[in-house]
Amino acid sequence: MLSLDQRVDVTLLLKASIKRKHVIANIKDINSITVVEPFKLFEGRKFQNESRLTVKDATNVIETLNNKNDYDIIITRGKHLTEESLKKSYKSKQIPYITDFTHDAKKVSRSEKIFFRKVYKTFPNVFVQTEEMKQYLMNMLKVDGEKFIILHPTVVDIERAPVIGIKNYSIVYAGKFAKEWKTEEMIDVFQRVNEKNNAITLNVAGDKFQGELKERKHIILDKLKTTNGLNWIGTVSREESVNFIQSSDVGFAYRSEEIDNDHSLELSTKFLEYGINGKPIIARRTAQYEALLGEDYPLFANNEGELYQKLLLAFEDKEVYKNAALKCYAASEDYQISRVSKQVLSRLWKFNKEKTTILFAGHDFKFLNWYIKKCEEDPNINVLIDKWNGHNEHNIDHSEEVLQLADIIFCEWGLGNAVWYSKNKRRGQKLFIRLHRQEIDTSFLPSVNYHNVEKVIVIVPHLFEEFNRLKQVPREKMVIIENMIEYRRFDKEKLRNAEYNLGIIGILPKLKRLDRALDIFEQLWIKNPQYKLYIKSKNPQDLPWLMGRDDERMFYEEVSERIETAAWKRNVIFEPHGNDVDEWLRKINFVLSTSDIEGSHVSPMEGMASGAVPIVYHWPGAETAYPSRFIVETVDEAVDKIENYKSLIEGYDLKEYPKRFDYESRVKLFDELIFEIK
Repeated sequence: MLSLDQRVDVTLLLKASIKRKHVIANIKDINSITVVEPFKLFEGRKFQNESRLTVKDATNVIETLNNKNDYDIIITRGKHLTEESLKKSYKSKQIPYITDFTHDAKKVSRSEKIFFRKVYKTFPNVFVQTEEMKQYLMNMLKVDGEKFIILHPTVVDIERAPVIGIKNYSIVYAGKFAKEWKTEEMIDVFQRVNEKNNAITLNVAGDKFQGELKERKHIILDKLKTTNGLNWIGTVSREESVNFIQSSDVGFAYRSEEIDNDHSLELSTKFLEYGINGKPIIARRTAQYEALLGEDYPLFANNEGELYQKLLLAFEDKEVYKNAALKCYAASEDYQISRVSKQVLSRLWKFNKEKTTILFAGHDFKFLNWYIKKCEEDPNINVLIDKWNGHNEHNIDHSEEVLQLADIIFCEWGLGNAVWYSKNKRRGQKLFIRLHRQEIDTSFLPSVNYHNVEKVIVIVPHLFEEFNRLKQVPREKMVIIENMIEYRRFDKEKLRNAEYNLGIIGILPKLKRLDRALDIFEQLWIKNPQYKLYIKSKNPQDLPWLMGRDDERMFYEEVSERIETAAWKRNVIFEPHGNDVDEWLRKINFVLSTSDIEGSHVSPMEGMASGAVPIVYHWPGAETAYPSRFIVETVDEAVDKIENYKSLIEGYDLKEYPKRFDYESRVKLFDELIFEIK
């Protein structure tokens, strides 16, 4: 789980020497995990037990390793190890995980309560397995539970939902053999099931005997080897166990009432492994299972008689099988390791003593300056900037220099910056890309290595679909976070005589359709010469690259001539581009968005925040960004809405709509996504 975050380096201290290689088979090739075998590493040290660490020796080894490596966090498992750790200097950075305690509130001893009070007081956090366990300890200790971190049992992520259906009429059990796990009862009941229907088989994996069953090991092994229809494969790796489950049909999760009852505090990992692979389980009815699967789950069994009946039912009734399998799958989804790890790691990263370094890379930060400033003001964040000269032009030496220093990379716009960083990011760095709309008209996105990208932020639902359809940006990588509207900045009193004033912000390039804005204004002016059109924008002549395109140059020359020769020339007022839009909007009563194409176009939204009426031409996706009442299909419809604006906005609070995109909500969404701050 910890190694899923590539920024985390893990040292795993083993309690005993490795005898079965399959035990660590799933982690041995992960570079960020260092496995410590104490009897090899400390060969000359005297241990109390030469084959298995005692708790005293374990805490001494941990102390030695910590003195050398200065870990940020030390995680321990078990009550006795925790008890011994209370004497150690590293306890200020230790998080114990304890499940081996009395789970019945009526049977908890006074000494156990004293122990847990000391644990809760001493350690910075304590892992618990389930919400039920957290509530139990909160009630027992009379604490608020803030220190508890729920560390759910997990299952490996699956790429796609499993196909539900009976394959070969087989029951599966993969796990240990113990009295409480009803191992012998499983075999005995299966024999009866097989006698009733010899098509049904039982697949069993495992060879670890515990408790009383150790003494009966030879008897049980004989049953495993000789029972008709029973396929026992012995010990297997985690991966082989999953394959074994996938090739079977029904999961055996029936355990004793001592373990599974209405006061159960732990959740069976095997149940989750069966469920995530689309296998229904046979299990005892408990409050916990009812909460997960529903009271109407059809395959609960509370005794061996019901166990026999439900095993047969699962294979005889396909609807029962399908219903149960879907319930088990749905209950298991949230326990996939990637989901659980995000929740846990968001808490653990608070132990990191160093500032988090975020690198913002791009050619234009005009839509992101607010968040960059917020990060710069955060004492826990170090900000780096890689300002590109254009879509694909940058100082590669500077980019490589800041890349080495970053924990997180944020590419504003998905252009050459996104391609370069997706191909050059280092292990452990997180890369985020934010797209607007311009990227649809460029060729960069298909070259992005999305395997190295954490998330791609898009600004409206329409563009989510378009980027997937046109540029094959993976849907599972994208998340929608709309542009920020600093509504308080625009909430100012309107100037007198603003009622007939139209405004448009930004008229470059020609797809902004200044000609359409003039058509709307002209029709209004003919009826009432009080109407004025204010244009706040850069001039075409300010952009040589734009005027170098014949179609663009000719468009603006024609528009300019139209204005200069019109009777309403004096009522069209050009004003310079600048950062004073909040003041400029005080004299504007209608903000026009007349473009052929837009991303989300924040100007009409800023206008709404100022109390101006947005008039939005129906560019693709406009309906996902603005209320339908303000969207128009034609010039005539725009004119009609402006002339009758009072009825259009009657009972409608223009200033309320932009508040959903306010600074605080955008910061929260960005922080949760980028820094995993809840």
